[in-house]
Amino acid sequence: MNVFSREKIRSCCPPVSQRQNSIPVHYVTGTHYEVGYSVGRTFGSMIKEYIRLYEPLQSEFLPMYAQPEGRQIYEESLKSTQKFFPQYVIELQGVADGAGVPFHELFLMALDDTLPKNLNASSKDKGPVGCTSLMINQQNAQLLGHTEDAMSETVNNFYIVAAHVVPGESELGGVFPAREEKFEALAYAGHLPGYASGHNHYGLVFSINTIFVSKPLRGKIPREFITRAVLATRANLGDILDVLTNEGVGTADGFNMNFAFLHVPNESRVFHTVEVTPKADSDRSEVYLADFNMGSNSIHTNRLLHLKYPELNEAAYGSSMARESRYKQITANKTAANLQDMLDVLGNRDDDPWPIFSDKADARVSTINLGVFDFNKKTWTLWTNDPIDSPPVLQLPLTFTDLIGPTSSDIGINRIEVIETIYPDK
Repeated sequence: MNVFSREKIRSCCPPVSQRQNSIPVHYVTGTHYEVGYSVGRTFGSMIKEYIRLYEPLQSEFLPMYAQPEGRQIYEESLKSTQKFFPQYVIELQGVADGAGVPFHELFLMALDDTLPKNLNASSKDKGPVGCTSLMINQQNAQLLGHTEDAMSETVNNFYIVAAHVVPGESELGGVFPAREEKFEALAYAGHLPGYASGHNHYGLVFSINTIFVSKPLRGKIPREFITRAVLATRANLGDILDVLTNEGVGTADGFNMNFAFLHVPNESRVFHTVEVTPKADSDRSEVYLADFNMGSNSIHTNRLLHLKYPELNEAAYGSSMARESRYKQITANKTAANLQDMLDVLGNRDDDPWPIFSDKADARVSTINLGVFDFNKKTWTLWTNDPIDSPPVLQLPLTFTDLIGPTSSDIGINRIEVIETIYPDK
């Protein structure tokens, strides 16, 4: 090809925009390790890029991990996690092996602020990192909407894992028993699915918001592993609260879970929000449950509304206050009662520097995704751009008709096949 031809090709191909209209979905069946390995192999280049760009890992977590006390804090948490959730540690090992990256880098990202806060090291304010979850429980609409807000290097660096997991013999033995799982959940590159939003074949539908506590506890379990276990729970309050309470160890850090169950009559559906924090001097998490019956709506951001635990006085807290205030203004004279009302809230960009939907090119924190679970239509609809002026990119059924493999309880066998995505890693 001559120089003229190459230049002509370049002139017809404009630069790719920073925010792409793309949400990869990875369909996979196998053991925990096989599922993790398949995810890592498929999205290896994305995971490597994210690790390279993720500033807290490169500038804080890795240097602290190299210190003796930092390594000890890491090992304490890993030991507790292996005791309770060996299957998910193995799954994360599969992601690392498939992507060709060190396991400890992925575990450090899951451990998050536990290292700097327990080393009493000064850490940078990450900015208004966080998410917004809105639940609408009205006569004609039952919706759970969630904006996924993260540091801007996360834009385009996420995917959905649609998995049917059949644990292998080596993945059994944890305090939380390994079990067959079928779920669809959003995952940040190199992270386990579950610490964002998702649903499972039992009919549990949920979203997660980070709570930025000032003192994560060492020796506890990173919240990402607890929310990964949520994907395996039955649509049962007791089962879910048992996982969140994590009797025996407890969470290292804070988070909020918003959820409801799909397979119940609409008129009796209750939405729930749970706040979870570490519990000092106790081998369990602190958990608070609130319910929202028909006729009630609720919003939750990245600060505690019910529990009392010291929180960081950083941008994420101020942003949460601003987003909650904007919601109250929008709904002051009108109850949010349908999908458009939800999009008007979650797509709002009126507040600077802390809008509900953040999509400025120079923003330190960006809304990378918006998802709406519709319990009446049984769909999960997702946007990568503001829904007020952009169409959705993807809609998945909540009934798993897109996942062709039945569970072994459906067919009475334990045979597995690996179904690769059509998005190969290059």
